[in-house]
Amino acid sequence: MKIKLTESQYNRLLVENDKDFLDGQVELPHIGNKIDKFIIKLFNYIYKKLGPDMSSSAKQNELMAILRRDFSLSLAEATLLKHNYITIINEIEDGEDFSEYIGQPLEFYGEFKFTTMIPMTTYISGTMDGYVTGHATSVDDFIEQLKDNNWEDIDSDWNDHIESYPEDAEWDIDTDYAGDRITDEIIDLRRQGDEDDIRDRIEIM
Repeated sequence: MKIKLTESQYNRLLVENDKDFLDGQVELPHIGNKIDKFIIKLFNYIYKKLGPDMSSSAKQNELMAILRRDFSLSLAEATLLKHNYITIINEIEDGEDFSEYIGQPLEFYGEFKFTTMIPMTTYISGTMDGYVTGHATSVDDFIEQLKDNNWEDIDSDWNDHIESYPEDAEWDIDTDYAGDRITDEIIDLRRQGDEDDIRDRIEIM
């Protein structure tokens, strides 16, 4: 059987070693960036336990539990392998063996974080240092999520940007305004040619 690689997968084969992802930004301790014999064994084990249908959240939660519990993988490794397993199980033909995929690149999937100013509201309003997070396959994918307001979580770090406020003020993140602000921020930085500034404020969790 012949495996068709996308252009990005083929280019990744040319530039990456067998351990790192995203041009060396990520290296995981127990898995490399390609499907090897260990991952084939792992996928076959999962298939016997859970079967081919991975559409339910309960099945996906059990998949994560198996990866963490039975194979002692880190959260980042389990998240990446869960993403790749579900992708393959949705493409694999009846009777096809996972071993046909050996040597194929794994698609990176992990949590990214973007540092920005988070709007807050109480009896007065202002901004605080903070960040938004979300899972993506690459920095570019995460930037598009930021632009499209598809990030997953938002948090803030207390600082002194707001000079005075009532001592009993209860601060809440203004999520709707934050979404609009982040979208505008990405668009404005791109318009100004500051793509590097966006990338410098993103890290992989």
